[in-house]
Amino acid sequence: MKKMMILSALTASLLLSLCACGEPSQEKAVDASAASPAVSTAKEIPSADPSETITKEVSREISKETSKETSKETSKETSKETSEETSQEASSEVSQPSEEPSQESSQESEEESPEPSAEESDASAMEETSFRTESQESREESPEESSEPVPAPKPKPQLTGNPVDASWFDDALFIGDSVTLKLSYYCENHDDLGNADFLCAGSLGYNNAQWDLYREGNVHPYYQGAQVLVDDGAAMSGAQKIFIMLGMNDIGLYGVDGAVEGMKVITDRIASRCPGAQIYVQSVTPMLQNMQMTDLNNTTIAAFNAKIQPICAERGYVYLDVASAMDDGYGNLIYEYCGDPTAMGLHFSDEGCRVWCDYLRRSVG
Repeated sequence: MKKMMILSALTASLLLSLCACGEPSQEKAVDASAASPAVSTAKEIPSADPSETITKEVSREISKETSKETSKETSKETSKETSEETSQEASSEVSQPSEEPSQESSQESEEESPEPSAEESDASAMEETSFRTESQESREESPEESSEPVPAPKPKPQLTGNPVDASWFDDALFIGDSVTLKLSYYCENHDDLGNADFLCAGSLGYNNAQWDLYREGNVHPYYQGAQVLVDDGAAMSGAQKIFIMLGMNDIGLYGVDGAVEGMKVITDRIASRCPGAQIYVQSVTPMLQNMQMTDLNNTTIAAFNAKIQPICAERGYVYLDVASAMDDGYGNLIYEYCGDPTAMGLHFSDEGCRVWCDYLRRSVG
């Protein structure tokens, strides 16, 4: 801008100098300065006046210089303004992305963070649901897939014979452990077995029945007020029908085979002391399903019963399958027949004793 002012001043001074030559040249000089922008692009028109020619040349030069300076200034101003605008735009564009992404990223993190958690929760819920569904399906399908179809319960033996009269047991003796001891309590109030006699003791078995009478910790039963060995007590009773149920306390301690060997010894000793009596060997009865133990359970009980049957047949003893009248068809004691379901789960209730007596009366006739 300063250069344009200087050029304007020079132009004015030149015009003043030209005015000294006369009026016509002044008018033409004024016209030339006014038309200076167009002179640069117009064709030269020959003039006969030397002053006019000089004026045109001067004005032409001035217009060139002016246009140059103007273009320079314009270009400088334009470039300056452009650079400033560019730098401002660039700085604004640079600063804005640095701010906007942070804001956008923070907003996106705030907005997007709940969504993944919601999606994850939905996914976990779906997995949970599918897991529950699969678990339910597996539980529903397990009976079919896990094993063979559940067999039907084993039918109870049908005793078609007429029960003998209760007096039939008047000359009978029952030897046993606490299970038979419960039967003796039942018969004190019920006439199901007539005047049968009992020689029982808790924890008695085929093996500890062989202990010496004076051994410490022995569990020999009492008969007529005195502790006796079972074979001595059987001989003292004079019974003609001797019912033996032992083995429950042997299976857990001595195993099935040890219990079987003990059974052979005691039954043989009783038979030798009571030669005229008929010996009835009763099977060991089952336990409740949920009360079974590692060594004493319905499987080992059934194995013991299976092994003593041929022994009875060899020696002429009558084997009585009392267990068949007591189990639920799957080898377990029927719950209603159990008198201690929360304790040992193997002793009888009064109903169990009644069924036991009914079985005996129908099996011996």
